[in-house]
Amino acid sequence: MSSEERMTINMQRVEPSQTSGTLQEGQVPMYAVRHESARRWVDLSLHLSDLEVTLGWLELLTHKHTQPTPEADALWTAALTMFFKCFKRSASRSRLDAVVVLANEPEEGRAQFAVLQALRDKAVVHDENAYTQGAVLVPIANPDGPVARVGPPVVTLFKASTLDDWHISNLRLLTLASIAYVKSAMAEVSAEVEAYIRSASRADLVAAGPYLYTSPSVDTASQRRGD
Repeated sequence: MSSEERMTINMQRVEPSQTSGTLQEGQVPMYAVRHESARRWVDLSLHLSDLEVTLGWLELLTHKHTQPTPEADALWTAALTMFFKCFKRSASRSRLDAVVVLANEPEEGRAQFAVLQALRDKAVVHDENAYTQGAVLVPIANPDGPVARVGPPVVTLFKASTLDDWHISNLRLLTLASIAYVKSAMAEVSAEVEAYIRSASRADLVAAGPYLYTSPSVDTASQRRGD
């Protein structure tokens, strides 16, 4: 099997208050592998999922939503934030290291990563740079004359779009490079998981009991998820 084929997830969906029920005839219980390599495999798989979603949104921008519309702005914002979600600190999964992921990319590619990250951090997600500006302006006729005529003040906003073909193309190339890296890393770590399973005792593998998927809820939305 390839590492991608091993990504198939077998879940038993339960509510937080429920416990595991009796398996139906013919079902085999699934046990979570409690090992660092397994945790890494999960993290990489989550990154791959996010990156593939990012690529799908960028393809829509490239081939369908080619004009500056609210839909195009929404896709761009979603793609930019989803991509950098993989490179930002998280309490629940290890982040991708851009230095490692883009090590084989040309210098220009790494430079564009920094540009796009600045757009995400300082303009799209947070309002800090000059892409958005504002001022209270007041019209003053004859400002150098003896009597100036002053009109009512007005708040004026200046917003420059971060969405253009160049940025879309660069983010797409960075996404493809990141996907290639993650797939390669997954192949390596899946082999480590296989090696651990072969070396571990049956008692160690089943010690935690069958794996249960706990459904999220609004009550736990602010909490870090468990392993």
